[in-house]
Amino acid sequence: MSWQTLRPYTIAGIIAATLAVGVVGVVLSRSEAPAARSASPATPASESPSLATTSPAPAQAPRADPVVSDIDRLRAVSQVLPGTPEPRITGDVTQQPDLYAAEFVRRLLTQDYRASRDEHIAWVQGESAQTTEPLVVGLVPKELRGRLAVFSVTDSAAQPAPIPNANEWVALGVQNAYTTVRVQRVEEPMAWSTAVSSGRISDPGVTGREVAASVTLHYEKQGRPVTATSSVALTLNLQGPPTRGTWGFVTAVTYSSLPTSAS
Repeated sequence: MSWQTLRPYTIAGIIAATLAVGVVGVVLSRSEAPAARSASPATPASESPSLATTSPAPAQAPRADPVVSDIDRLRAVSQVLPGTPEPRITGDVTQQPDLYAAEFVRRLLTQDYRASRDEHIAWVQGESAQTTEPLVVGLVPKELRGRLAVFSVTDSAAQPAPIPNANEWVALGVQNAYTTVRVQRVEEPMAWSTAVSSGRISDPGVTGREVAASVTLHYEKQGRPVTATSSVALTLNLQGPPTRGTWGFVTAVTYSSLPTSAS
């Protein structure tokens, strides 16, 4: 079990269910933006059954175990090899968790949809690190933990992910879309610091951060340049000193956003 509860439908949230946390996660909204990220139409409500033909309600199928579903999707993720086209994060920022979190999120959300999605995912894998902390990866099978970083930023089973799926990426590329990012704030979530101070965290190298940023999507609409800006927050786990020499990305825990402007 883990320190987060806000994404109960994802590995990052399910493994966090032992601690009640009030950190609100965020989704990069594309309202007023290309239709590739728009929500599906609502399903019409079904008509009420006639009283004259009332029959016993059919037995409901048992709900699938969300943990099993998440692990099955994680298992289905292809093993990604670290890539080289996008340069790794280096220098002083890798020695301090706040600086690393800010730079990682800025690079993660800076996406050029005219370029290769696979290369961006390979960059995430290159930045990945692993922890043995039970409150972070306790329910993730050991043989799958190397896939957790990529899974946490690409799985969109319940909500949009920080990295759009392949079809959305291509559709945005057709509109010459790309994003620019300005990081506004980095802080340690109170729930995480409370877990540390109460002795619930056993791995001295793992930490949690929440990063707030302004993300602007640039694209073309009917041949005209258009922008849509969102206020975004992303909560993530990092692994670093003293268990490894530099900071690295373990998993995204929450991700969502609030549209702020469009032009």
